[in-house]
Amino acid sequence: MARQEALTSYAAERAELLFGCYRTGDANDPKVYVAAVTAVLARYPEQVITEVTHPVTGLPSNGKGWLPTVKEVSDACARAHEPIIQGELRLKRIKEQMEARERMDRGEKPTLEQLKARFGENWGLDKVQPEKTQDEKREENRAAMDREQARVRAEYNEAGAPAPASKLALSIEARRLIAQQDELRQAAKQAAE
Repeated sequence: MARQEALTSYAAERAELLFGCYRTGDANDPKVYVAAVTAVLARYPEQVITEVTHPVTGLPSNGKGWLPTVKEVSDACARAHEPIIQGELRLKRIKEQMEARERMDRGEKPTLEQLKARFGENWGLDKVQPEKTQDEKREENRAAMDREQARVRAEYNEAGAPAPASKLALSIEARRLIAQQDELRQAAKQAAE
């Protein structure tokens, strides 16, 4: 609790520093602005607060001549915090690897329960989907064909054209492309003669 209070106090000082780094105070209410920025900054470690509010390397030096919004402060904090998080995760992985090596050097092997706790019941592999039967595949294909034909018939209805009587009707766009290709073939054939 005392640590969080100290961090909040530090964040308030840095928020005031940030506010003071700008020539004009665009904030509607400077006290509310400083309080909002303090609330955002207090969610992050001291290193992030310092980096984001530092006059030389932080938000004040980003080239803008106006106060950053609370969201811009939050985004800058998140960007500054990400390498710290990644570094901590890396150190955690290294520690786990070193501990595993030490256990292996002592001849200890993980138990089946430990392996299942670490990798899950299926050892970290995706569940294998059962092979579909021919009837299931046929049914899926039939349903897909019915959906496509319903879409084609709706396309004809939208265009105000009568739908073809055939169960396997081509879409209007497909018919247009085929006609275009036929014309090109015909023109190429006539040019060759």
